[in-house]
Amino acid sequence: MSGKLYVMGAPRYIFDGLHPELQQRIEYVSSFLNFPKSKWKQITRYLVVGRIPLPKQVLYLWFSAQELNHLLQADAYDRILLYECCNVRALRAIKTLLPKQTVCYIYYCNPIHTIFRQPEKQLKQIHQLGFRLSSFDPHDASKYHLDSAGQYFCYPHDDNTPPAPSSDCFFCGLPKDREEDLLLLRQTMEAGGLKCNFIIPKLPAEKITYPEYLRQLSASRCVVDICQQNQTGLTRRPLEALFYQKKLITNNPHIKEYNFYNPANILILQETPNIRQIKEFMARPMAEIPESIRRQYDINQWIDQFLH
Repeated sequence: MSGKLYVMGAPRYIFDGLHPELQQRIEYVSSFLNFPKSKWKQITRYLVVGRIPLPKQVLYLWFSAQELNHLLQADAYDRILLYECCNVRALRAIKTLLPKQTVCYIYYCNPIHTIFRQPEKQLKQIHQLGFRLSSFDPHDASKYHLDSAGQYFCYPHDDNTPPAPSSDCFFCGLPKDREEDLLLLRQTMEAGGLKCNFIIPKLPAEKITYPEYLRQLSASRCVVDICQQNQTGLTRRPLEALFYQKKLITNNPHIKEYNFYNPANILILQETPNIRQIKEFMARPMAEIPESIRRQYDINQWIDQFLH
C-alpha cells in the first residue's frame, strides 16, 4: 500500500535528485524538535513535554505550529522519516498524536556515540515508542540493534558542466575530532607539491552552502575523506567522489568492502601520510566504475526502503 512519506531534516539538495514520480510522494517538514532558544521555554519543555500526553495546541508553546501541523497531517497509510532525532520526550509527545498505524522511521547519519549520552538506554526508549531505527554505519547498526540503511547520494544536475581543476585535493567539513589529522595531511601534501583546498570552518560565517561545496569539489581532482573516530560507515564524501568521478583519499579501511572500491581510484591512508604513495596514486589514471554500481547508491534506490 502506497501513501506519502513525510521527511523531516532531509538534505534537500540530494532529495531534489528524486525522480518526479517519487518526488510526488514526499512531504518535506522542517526540523522543529530541537530545544527552543528561550531559557524559559527550555525549562518548561524539559519539565512537561513527553511526561504526560498533551494536545497539539499546548505543544505550540515549544514547537512550530506550522511544522507540527504539517507532520500531523500524516494518516495511517503514510510513513514518516526523521533524521537524527534523539530527544525521547519530544518524540513521545509527537508519537502520541499520530495514528497508531503510521510507520515512523529515524535515520542516524552520524556515529551513534556523537548523538547520544546514553546510547543503549535512549535508543531502547525510542524503539519502545514504536520508531524503527536505522544507521548509516554497519558497526553501529550491529552494536545497537538498528537496521543498516547505508549511505546515499544523487547524480550531478544535468546542467553542471565540470570546471577545469583548480586544486588537487579537496576537503570541507567541521573539525570534530580530526582537525590534527587533517592539518598534518594538508601539510604533507603541500610539501610534496600538491595544491590543497581544505575548508575547516570553526565559525558559522566560515561555512559554505552545499551547492558551493559541490562546485569546489567538482573543481578538484581528488576528494579527501577523514572519518571521525570509531566510524566504520561511509561519510557522503566517497559517494560524492563516485558520482563526480573524482579520486578519493580516505582513512576508512572498511571502504574495501564496497563494490565501487578500486585501488586506482581510492587510496586508503596509513596512520602517517606517505607523500610518495599519495603522489603515485594521484598520477595513476582512474578506472571506470560501471553505471550499474553507481546506481545502487543513488537516492532513488536508497529511499525505497522507507516507502514500502
